[in-house]
Amino acid sequence: MIGEKIKELRVKNNLTQKELAKKLCVTAQAVSRWENGEVEPSVSTIQEISSLFNVSVDSLFGKETPVEKEVVTQVVTQYVEKESRPVLAVCEICNKPIYDGKDIVRNGRMKSVHCAECERKRQEKLYKENYEHGILQRKRSFLWSGVITGIVLIIALAVTIANNLDVGIVIASAVGSLLVFPFLSCLFLENNFVMDMVCGISSWGFIKLPGLIFSLDLDGIIWFITVKLMFWILGFIFSVVCFFLAIGVGLVVSVFVYPFALRKNLKNPELSNDFI
Repeated sequence: MIGEKIKELRVKNNLTQKELAKKLCVTAQAVSRWENGEVEPSVSTIQEISSLFNVSVDSLFGKETPVEKEVVTQVVTQYVEKESRPVLAVCEICNKPIYDGKDIVRNGRMKSVHCAECERKRQEKLYKENYEHGILQRKRSFLWSGVITGIVLIIALAVTIANNLDVGIVIASAVGSLLVFPFLSCLFLENNFVMDMVCGISSWGFIKLPGLIFSLDLDGIIWFITVKLMFWILGFIFSVVCFFLAIGVGLVVSVFVYPFALRKNLKNPELSNDFI
């Protein structure tokens, strides 16, 4: 078997028995005996033949080297499509979509829709601004109310003393002047109803006067102008009376309201325009 393989390789490579024998350092007769199957070459000679013809030893004995099958690895990519959640609303502050109904905050006053996070930040900012504004209101109430009260007190005392009025009138003027402080303080604090009460009473003076019917002659026109002027004077006087009435009521009421308004501002400065 090996002899036939040696002969096949020799012929394939265009070598004679003598040329092959020379390359293997053996006699041509030895090569002939291999090819005829009389003898087999030694192990070392077989290795030389394998190297010479660049074949494996097993192939010389007729054993074909199994061809390894090429392993092909196929990569399969699978795309999993995730079901998208419906967008319920879009935040008008951060423009992010809102998927959960619990995160939707509807601001009726601003007529807008916010997400819970933006609404929380907005409330925190609003609280901080109102807190700082409340403290500023308190400082202004102390400063300007004190300054104006001092000026009114000095003027009242100066007028009463200059007119040589008795002690009772002087004391009454001083007490009346001191009522200005709680009244102005209530107006500055803005967390009580004194301002609305004063404006409400003052508005009584703005009444609608009745219409007039007159003739289109000289006497009728003079009568119309005279009556209109009289109505205007009466309306002005009534407005002034209502104004001073509102101030008087405000001075008295603020004495009782001011302690509660001040306590509320000290405890919760962020609460403004909120009646006690």
